[in-house]
Parts: sequence; structure tokens; C-alpha cells
Amino acid sequence: MTQTASSATWMLEKDQIILISNTSQQNFILELPTGRYRLDAGRQMRTVRSILDNAQVKQLVDDGRLVIQKP
Repeated sequence: MTQTASSATWMLEKDQIILISNTSQQNFILELPTGRYRLDAGRQMRTVRSILDNAQVKQLVDDGRLVIQKP
């Protein structure tokens, strides 16, 4: 049986995809469940909305150092 893109279990709804932008002048090492991720100053990362459950990411967003955008 061949899986198509619409039946793949890893596919998410478009509203679950977000962009996180590092608007600060600092580089961050994010400690994510999948491992460390470096997000340099002025860069963006395309990811899933559930990343906002991560305490470190939530704190950086609350401080205004990371900004959430829709892709």
C-alpha cells in the first residue's frame, strides 16, 4: 500500500505551522525535546505550534526576543 501526502501521519494542518523569528541581537541555543537547535540573531525557524509548550521558548516569546508569525 502506497501512502500519499494526504494520508501520511506526520502531515499537519497548515494552521499548526508557525515561524519563530529571533528579533534580538543574541544567538539562542534552544533545548527542545528533539535536541538542541541554534537560532541565530535575525533568523527564522519554521516549526509546529506545539513548540510554544517549551518553557524556554515560551519565556523568550514573553520577553519579546522571539516573535511568532504565520508562514
